[in-house]
Amino acid sequence: MVTGFRTLLLRGLTTWLLFGLTAGAGSAAAQDASSSLEGRYAGNAALGTQPRFPIHLELRETDGTITGTITIPGNSFTFDAPAAGDSIDATFRGESGDGTLTLRKTDGGLSGTFSFQNQPGAMDLQPTSQSADDLFRPRQQNLDLSKQQWLEDLDALAEFLTRQHASPFHRVPEEVFDRQVAELRLAISRLDGASIAIEFRKLAALIGDGHTFVEALHDRPALPIELFWFDDGIRVVGAAISQQNLLGARLLTISGLQASDLVERLRPLVPQSGTPWFYREKLPGLLRDPDALSSEGIDFSKPVPFTFETVDGAQVEAHLTPEARDADLLPFSGNLPLWLRQKQQGFWSEWIGNDAIYVNWRSYDGLSASVTQLMQELDEKRPRKLMIDLRDNSGGDFQLGRKFLEQIRDRSWLNREGALYVLIGRKTFSAAMTNAVDFKTTTNAILMCEPAGAAPNNWQEVRRTYLRHSGLQVSVSTQHYEFLPGEHQVEPDHQVLPSLSDWSDPQDACVRAVLNQPISEAK
Repeated sequence: MVTGFRTLLLRGLTTWLLFGLTAGAGSAAAQDASSSLEGRYAGNAALGTQPRFPIHLELRETDGTITGTITIPGNSFTFDAPAAGDSIDATFRGESGDGTLTLRKTDGGLSGTFSFQNQPGAMDLQPTSQSADDLFRPRQQNLDLSKQQWLEDLDALAEFLTRQHASPFHRVPEEVFDRQVAELRLAISRLDGASIAIEFRKLAALIGDGHTFVEALHDRPALPIELFWFDDGIRVVGAAISQQNLLGARLLTISGLQASDLVERLRPLVPQSGTPWFYREKLPGLLRDPDALSSEGIDFSKPVPFTFETVDGAQVEAHLTPEARDADLLPFSGNLPLWLRQKQQGFWSEWIGNDAIYVNWRSYDGLSASVTQLMQELDEKRPRKLMIDLRDNSGGDFQLGRKFLEQIRDRSWLNREGALYVLIGRKTFSAAMTNAVDFKTTTNAILMCEPAGAAPNNWQEVRRTYLRHSGLQVSVSTQHYEFLPGEHQVEPDHQVLPSLSDWSDPQDACVRAVLNQPISEAK
């Protein structure tokens, strides 16, 4: 996810360098040559010295007013301006901030300049028939490629990783990376498409940061269980109805291979140099991924034997076959911990008793409006404790989070010892980690639960592309940050690790620990 770039616009948009995406994608005949500027446009823009990125503009004219919507990957802005023939001068607005733009009609479309946070920019646009959703829709993946096409994608991948990452060899020497590329070139002729995609993921993970990766394959089947890494092992916390007897059981072996050994063998698929908690977050998913397991020699042409130890200590065997990844899974004890509930909502809250309010903050989408509503409720009802849960938040625009933090910090009745808590965990990543550090260093918040998955001093600011033939998306980091100099991970003030009982209690262990914390009297 994109976080922390000193230019707010680039935080929101994520820089995309798309192979095959041309400025003005779609039919140039979608708009006539009349004097009206109304219509859709697509093209490229650049801010300051940063690489160019795709941009979509939709203009509507009503009663002498031009209404515009600017869309970039990850963000959008709007403006209104008087219709003035062949030009537009306007102030645009968005969650990440405001700016100004000047556009002029050209023979081919529109061109102009803009300013955002005192940074100058320029854009060139051509008419298009595509909507913003169509333009920025993820590329379709294709694994049925010739050897030559895979080799071309491999070359493009290696070039993008080494040319676009700000420091591609900060973890491994260049010769190690080049050797892995050469070995993969030789192996491509004997691998199927899914296996090649797995090797591409390993190559990107070798660079060594959580924002540099090749995305996983879309719409692939998965094993009908969900796993979570507890202190006593990896256990089943969700299962299909046919496998519900496995709920709560600890995974022992897969096809005769010890789960602990498989965890180590699958580590190269996870971006390297992560914290131990980052691995705890990522690896259980690989243990239910047939493509990942097949790369370790596990044959899925027939049901695969798994062995488990049930909660009462019995050893059982189950033969599992992949199913649709979106198949419904039953949670252990029919319950989910608070941090995993209401997954469709990016920001929600509920009262716990009469004195505490719990806020689940898992997304930055629409954050400003959600925060406004929350702060009104807080000011009206004045809870004695506020819990902000970032355990299921993997990032976004940390500047939006800082605006949220400022509103809390300015309320002395909230920003005091024992009243304000921030819950973090293994999935707290990117901007969410940054905002957790902000709370730790600039407020009286107490951090609870487990260490954050993201290291506090790491690489961020994502630049992305699609590989031409396979359609696989590649991300690289462009900037290094030191949010907590000298620290290797963001530690909670009070560590409360997840336990299986969290799936069978209305309040998980960490929330209960917060409720039991003392509170100082308001001044």
